[in-house]
Amino acid sequence: MQNTSFPDYFRQTTYCFFCYFRTGKTAPKDGRSFYHAAMKTKPFLITIVAMVSCWLNCQARLSPYDENRPVGWASVGMECTGSNNQNPVVVTSEDELRAALQACKGGKASKTIYISGNIEVKEKIRYDGVKDCTIYGLPGSSLYNRNHNDNADNAGFFYCQKWENCILRNLTLLGAGAYDISACDNIQLVESKNIWIDHCDIQDGVDGNLDAKTKSDNITVSWCKFSYLIAPWPKDGESDDHRCSSMWGSSDNRGDDEGYLNATFVNCWWYHGCGQRCPRIRFGKVHIANCLWENGTQDDPAQYCIGIGHSSKMYIENSDFSHTVIKTGQENMRGHNKYFLQDNKLYHFTMTGCIGEADAQEKGAGYTGDFYVPDDIPEYHCGVYPASLVRQMLTDPDNGAGATLDEDLLTTRGNDNYGKTTSMAPASFAGGPQVVGIGYYSPSGVKTSGPQKGINILRFEMSDGTVRTTKIIQ
Repeated sequence: MQNTSFPDYFRQTTYCFFCYFRTGKTAPKDGRSFYHAAMKTKPFLITIVAMVSCWLNCQARLSPYDENRPVGWASVGMECTGSNNQNPVVVTSEDELRAALQACKGGKASKTIYISGNIEVKEKIRYDGVKDCTIYGLPGSSLYNRNHNDNADNAGFFYCQKWENCILRNLTLLGAGAYDISACDNIQLVESKNIWIDHCDIQDGVDGNLDAKTKSDNITVSWCKFSYLIAPWPKDGESDDHRCSSMWGSSDNRGDDEGYLNATFVNCWWYHGCGQRCPRIRFGKVHIANCLWENGTQDDPAQYCIGIGHSSKMYIENSDFSHTVIKTGQENMRGHNKYFLQDNKLYHFTMTGCIGEADAQEKGAGYTGDFYVPDDIPEYHCGVYPASLVRQMLTDPDNGAGATLDEDLLTTRGNDNYGKTTSMAPASFAGGPQVVGIGYYSPSGVKTSGPQKGINILRFEMSDGTVRTTKIIQ
């Protein structure tokens, strides 16, 4: 697509709009004087100012490197579409959230679930076989669960068994703090496939922040921030510090995981307190790109960043390891600064273009196959930018990693003009042309009979022939 600067594009577009709407004709060949005359028309200038303001706001809210779609493994084999923004429902309590997911259990229905407000979750949320579902966190929303006892059913949030084609975006999940009890993750994927987890802020998971196991496959984790901000809870007979962020594959003995657990981690930020498993991989082909580690500090050094485990095939590129502090004398570090390697395991990895780690390629003892390269997979796409920009992009509070999406950036599937459209609120119509018709549309562009629960697009037909749009939420 040809790049056109906004000033040039804007001048051309507004000039053509003015010519058509004022005269019903296309622009004359010598349009310069006509254009300057147009710019002197007060109502027209007001419209232009509104358009510029809306355009700038849209552009400012999304990182230039945010592809705003499920890149990488989530869309290999099938496109990850989630609910396609169908059947929206806004939930404001744990009971409403459970009821919405219950309706999706076993693939019975697709649903778009918007989480609104700060919702306490008292027990793990488990509904098996959810399919074609999207869960959005509205700006400022969160789920929190402060249970860290020995009852595994009480802690954590989403236990996703046999989920398929699902999207989780802009969620803030606040756990109780690390406590060494199995299967109490903020998100756990079990036998799930084609999952996109994007722009989530995942904190203080009890067993982990985000884990995947048991033939889960085709997962993309993008623009997410992970942290442990609560001191770990020691457990008798177990670890005193279980701040383990993401474990991919539950055991070296799960040979049936071979060929599964393929995943992409792109534009992810492991922040303070994530002591290890950022992530820790078994079996899968895993692409890590444009990620940032600030998990260790001088006062609280981390054990390691990436764990390269049994039968893992990893490609790590253009990431920044230079802002973390790692404990000295760690086992299996083998002279590497930020990742550990399991001796005598069938791993292999490529490290390239990173800051804080030298380029490297290595195969574990007994591995004789080729190195994994993501671009060798025809369906695979994941844009990558220089490592020197990673920290700037990911730590931006307006559009970096974490739950930074604005409300109108959540539902973007089906919107080919994402980031380029403008909208005007009805209040700006005062003193101008009259509304002569109104249409209601879903965020994906499907016309509806009236406002639906969730986000709606309103299309106003004006008396002067123009069309104006705005968004509302019911």
